[in-house]
Amino acid sequence: MPELPELVVMQEVLTDRVVDRTIVAVNVLHPGILKTVDPALESLVGKSFRTISRRAKHLIFTAADDLHLVVHLMVTGRLILCQSDRRATKATGCLITFDDGEDLRIVENTNIHQVRVHVVRDPSHVETVDKAGVEPLSSDFTSDYLAQHARGRRRQLKKLLTDQTIIAGIGTAYADEILFDAKLSPIRYGPTLDEGEVRRLYDSIGSVLRWATDEVRSGAGGATLTPHKREFLHIYKKTELPCPRCGTKIAEIRYALTKTNYCPSCQTKGKSIRDRRAWLEE
Repeated sequence: MPELPELVVMQEVLTDRVVDRTIVAVNVLHPGILKTVDPALESLVGKSFRTISRRAKHLIFTAADDLHLVVHLMVTGRLILCQSDRRATKATGCLITFDDGEDLRIVENTNIHQVRVHVVRDPSHVETVDKAGVEPLSSDFTSDYLAQHARGRRRQLKKLLTDQTIIAGIGTAYADEILFDAKLSPIRYGPTLDEGEVRRLYDSIGSVLRWATDEVRSGAGGATLTPHKREFLHIYKKTELPCPRCGTKIAEIRYALTKTNYCPSCQTKGKSIRDRRAWLEE
């Protein structure tokens, strides 16, 4: 799933390549992808995107003050720019055709289609936009804000970082990297953090996200269809490989489709976390 660093770079690339181009057609090939009926999708025809912004894990394409296309790419969604005469594959969910013969396409290489597209008069009309928490790289995100939410409810740190109603834009990959950087266990409960640990976690959120954004940007090459391999990450999807800090093998916890990577030496005082459902339950 693209998270904040990937989406920031997508926003930059799309702003450079899509803004001010006239839309001549919009077609939905997977009907379930479109979650709204008013305004009509066709209301975008004849207009152009004035700006492209990001909120949490959403990209917001603004065509007018009262007309916005909001896209959530979910787990496997991707964006690609290609020539309009290129045959659409089964993975293509939506096509936006510009007057110069190029398409912006939303593709999803899976049989389970989860990408969500909304056409709205105000981005806040999308519930997940309206309820999104503070942006972690904004001035509104402070150490005090993090402390308040970490200590205000008995929840584990991995769940805190990925709760989009508290901190917007962080998913499982960067949560793992942040906790590794901060040397904190993913199953540690927020109320147990002391002042120094809260500050360390706060600093790691900012530094990891900025570092990752620079890495994604340097590897994007101006492309909007990104593989999200994230080979630069230290522990995410590095199970059994040596920790870059201490050499201990990176461990993995699985629950349903979610995986958590951590270093037993750096994060859990040499102890392995039992891989069972209970650790993820409140």
